[in-house]
Amino acid sequence: MTAGRVHLLYGLTGSGKSTLARRLCQDGAAVRFTLDEWMLRLYPELSYDDAAYGRQADVVREVIWTVAEQVLAAGTDAVLDWNSWSRMRRAWAVQRAQHADAEVILHWLTTGLAEADRRLAARAGADTPYVHPVTTAGNAHLQTLMEPPGPAEGCRIIRH
Repeated sequence: MTAGRVHLLYGLTGSGKSTLARRLCQDGAAVRFTLDEWMLRLYPELSYDDAAYGRQADVVREVIWTVAEQVLAAGTDAVLDWNSWSRMRRAWAVQRAQHADAEVILHWLTTGLAEADRRLAARAGADTPYVHPVTTAGNAHLQTLMEPPGPAEGCRIIRH
């Protein structure tokens, strides 16, 4: 049996990562693992800007991977619905996917800051469950941290 593929997402908050993740799963050929949802269910009191959040998120990613690896072995794609904004985060996934003999596809969402912020405002107004509130300043800060992906990272890149 051929292993499934690992889908990674790269883009600003509000760029459409989770929307794309859900779309990739619509036909039943993929399973979505949304870090924000897991974190908000497991640690509802923990804000994403709390120092403990990063440590807990690392633990939760590892737990998610143990399930995603089984999904891949069954021949189904795994969508890791969190932002792969750094080379280190992408390398983490690529390394694990290699052990599972799975191809990695990075979906690069090119939505600009103004549009992402407009979508964030709409999302906040809709009281969308299991999402962290993000400010314009927070998104602008994220934009300064984002490391653009390159072909040497071991994944196929699709720009949206």
